Amino acid sequence: MITTTHHFVQVTGEDFTVNGEKIVFRGFGLGSWMNLEHFMIGLPGTDTMIKKAFDEVYGKERSTVFFDRFLMEFVDEKDFEFLKKIGVNHLRLPFNYKYFIDDQNPHVYKNDGFKYLDHIVSLCEKYEIYAILDLHSVPGGQNPDWHCDTSSGLPLFWEYGALRDTVIGLWGEIAKYYKDQPWIAAYDIVNEPSMVTDAEVFNEFYRKVIAEIRKYDQKHIIFIEGNAFTTDFSMIDPIDDPQVAYEFHFYPFVGEPAVLTHEMDRSRRQEIFAEEFHRLITIRKKYKRPIWCGELGLVFEKEDIDFQMTIIEDMLDLCEQNDVSWALWTYKDAATMGIVYPRAETPWRQLTDAIRGVWNQHKEQEKGEALVDYMAETYFKPISIEQRYPLQFRMRTIMQVICVEQNLRPFLQKLSWEEIYELPTSFHWDQCEHWSELAELIGKYTKA
Repeated sequence: MITTTHHFVQVTGEDFTVNGEKIVFRGFGLGSWMNLEHFMIGLPGTDTMIKKAFDEVYGKERSTVFFDRFLMEFVDEKDFEFLKKIGVNHLRLPFNYKYFIDDQNPHVYKNDGFKYLDHIVSLCEKYEIYAILDLHSVPGGQNPDWHCDTSSGLPLFWEYGALRDTVIGLWGEIAKYYKDQPWIAAYDIVNEPSMVTDAEVFNEFYRKVIAEIRKYDQKHIIFIEGNAFTTDFSMIDPIDDPQVAYEFHFYPFVGEPAVLTHEMDRSRRQEIFAEEFHRLITIRKKYKRPIWCGELGLVFEKEDIDFQMTIIEDMLDLCEQNDVSWALWTYKDAATMGIVYPRAETPWRQLTDAIRGVWNQHKEQEKGEALVDYMAETYFKPISIEQRYPLQFRMRTIMQVICVEQNLRPFLQKLSWEEIYELPTSFHWDQCEHWSELAELIGKYTKA
């Protein structure tokens, strides 16, 4: 049987193509949706911790109803009309493995995840915007940070083959389900691996998951991400699959926080950005495949938005000048990194702005490192920077448990079920506003 790839995005040399025509991806990650991120959604804790707090305060049944409404009403047709208007041609859809896998019965797949993904994919199809499926959280955690829903601060996914086997099987199920859907452009296998120490484990996982997908689906592109939150590809061997491409993320201010200050000259900032960007895009020549900057973005602040747009412009200019596809992180959240966000008077913002008065995730890393130092200096000897870095992640998971108990549950307990049930309506398009400055900037690149 001849398998057609008509209308599917494909890898052609170092380009993405559709029906032989080159396509450059320009778009967004959807947001804190099927994988809750505390600072973006405004609620302390990891995805699992947040949902457990809702279970405990409102009961499991009502909590399930609440999150179903949140997931189904987070974006709608008006959001897609806006995306189409500004020229966006793809959305990266982050999801947590727990929508598909029950940890106590890992070999029986749930259908919950398909319900929510289908909701967005159907809108993508209607508005001719490609979807890229992004597995943002895996069993045990692929990195030590909150956004992979870790409860340990350790990347245990890379320590246990049994955990990796569940994800390999899951991608087979997803491929079987979506194999004939051309408006899904690609499968993004695992978001931001980090602290991977065994190159053979890393490469074997990718080889096995690709082989599993290809049992059912020869058409879709598969994205490979590197180590160190997908900024280091030194461990990754070339993969002999014609529809494999590579994804990096670009947050150059993590290593150089001074670039976010008004004091730094813009030309100097551009030099720093360019140096890091050109280091990252060497993977295109290394693997001779197309590349995608799957995340870049910034926390936006009203009083500084014009300056912050110059930072976004400098990052996007690098993508455009170097013929690199890109996705801004993120489309919608509770007024942090999203271009679209609920207005301040909405119930969600009223709740989360109150919580932010007593909890601030931006201090988490600083406090985590301070607590590690305090522990070491009080009971042991000062420890090295190399030890401080991984240990602060573990300390932060303890802090997150405390913050849920002291800074999330008490706020939830103040609200009745009727009040809580209405919270997701805050994300409806008519309850939101957006950064027109960013919309205008994006239009510069999309020619919308």
